[in-house]
Amino acid sequence: QETAWLEGFEWPIPGKLVEAAAPSMGEKGVSQEDLEAYELRTLRRDDFHKGFAAVLHQLTDSEGLTEERYLELFETRERQTGTYVTLVAEHRETQLIAATVTLLIEAKFVHRGANVGHIEDVVVDEKHRKKGLARRLLDMAAEAARDAGCYKIILDCKESNVPVYEKCGYRSCERQMRLDITESPRKKA
Repeated sequence: QETAWLEGFEWPIPGKLVEAAAPSMGEKGVSQEDLEAYELRTLRRDDFHKGFAAVLHQLTDSEGLTEERYLELFETRERQTGTYVTLVAEHRETQLIAATVTLLIEAKFVHRGANVGHIEDVVVDEKHRKKGLARRLLDMAAEAARDAGCYKIILDCKESNVPVYEKCGYRSCERQMRLDITESPRKKA
C-alpha cells in the first residue's frame, strides 16, 4: 500500500500534528497545566507496561490482551504503518497512558482510489476526563487522515457519546449495521 503520506513524519508526533491537537483558546475545562501534563504521541512497544490495556478495558473487554499478544499486534501494525496510526496521551507525572485513539486508513476503489479514515478505540481514562484529551487526539488523527489523502473520517459510537463527537466536529450520518461473529479462530503462525 502507498505510504508516501508518512514521509517526513517524525515520531513522536511532528509539530504540525501537535499544533492540530492544541485546544483553541478558551476551550472549556482545558488549562495550560492540563496541556503540559501529557505527552501526545504514537503507541510504543513498552506502552503495555504503561497501562494501555487497562485504559482500553474502560471501553470494552481487553482481559485477553496479554503482553505477548500485544507485542504480536504491535509488530503487525508496525509492518502496516500506512494503515494503522494509534495515538496515545501519556500522563507525564505517572508515566501511564491516559487516553488513546486509533486511525485506520482504508484505500477505496471508489472516489478515484481515495482513502477513508476509520476512528476506533477512543477512550480516556476516567481519572483524566474533561481535559480535552479525546478532542486533541481526534484532531491529531484528523490531521494524519488529511495527510493520508482521506476524503472523510467515519466512526461508530454509542448514542450517549454523540454529543462528545459533535463537539469535535463530527456529525451523525446514516446508520451503522453490525453482524456479530460468534467464533473467530485466530490464524496460527
